[in-house]
Amino acid sequence: MNKSIRTLLSVCLTLLVLNVSSAYADNVVLTLSGKIANTNRGPTDAFNDALFSGLSVKFNSAYELTLDDLKMLPQAKLKTQYPNWPSAVEVSGPTLKDLLTLVGANGRTIIVRSIDGYAPEFELSNIDTSKFILAIKANSKFLGIGGRGPVWLVFPPNIYEGQSEDDGGLTWAAFHIEVKQ
Repeated sequence: MNKSIRTLLSVCLTLLVLNVSSAYADNVVLTLSGKIANTNRGPTDAFNDALFSGLSVKFNSAYELTLDDLKMLPQAKLKTQYPNWPSAVEVSGPTLKDLLTLVGANGRTIIVRSIDGYAPEFELSNIDTSKFILAIKANSKFLGIGGRGPVWLVFPPNIYEGQSEDDGGLTWAAFHIEVKQ
C-alpha cells in the first residue's frame, strides 16, 4: 500500500474515532441520585428511563453529567494492574471525591451501578474517594460502549479492607451512582 493511501486511511480512521467518541459527548453518561443536595433533573419516568426502570431504580431528583461535563472536572490519573489483567492500564477521569463534592453528597454508602445491573456497594468511611477514579479514558483513549465505558470506576488493588484480589468492585459501563444513608 502506498504512502498516500495509508495517510488517507489513517485520517479517515481518526475522524471515525473522533466522531464515535463525540457521539455521546453531550448526552448523559452518568447520573447521581440519593442523598445529594445539588440536582439538575427530576424523577425517574418509567418509559423514558427504561434502564433505570428495568433495574428497579427510582429517584425523585438527581444530577446528570455528560461526557463533556466529566471532561471539564479536574482529571486524575492512575496506572494500575490486577493479577487477572494482561498488563497495566493508565486511566484518567474525575475522582469520586470530586463528583460527590459536586453533587453535595451526604450519605454513608454508595452504590455504583453498571448497565448490566452489577452494583457494588462501598462504605464511604472505608474508602479513600480521592483514589477512586471515574475513568473516561484508558491508555489515553476515550472509553466506549461495548468496551469498559463510557465511564469505568477504577481504583488500585488492596485499597480497602475486604477487597478481593481480582478486580471485583471495578465497575465498567457505570451509569449511576446512588448515595445512601
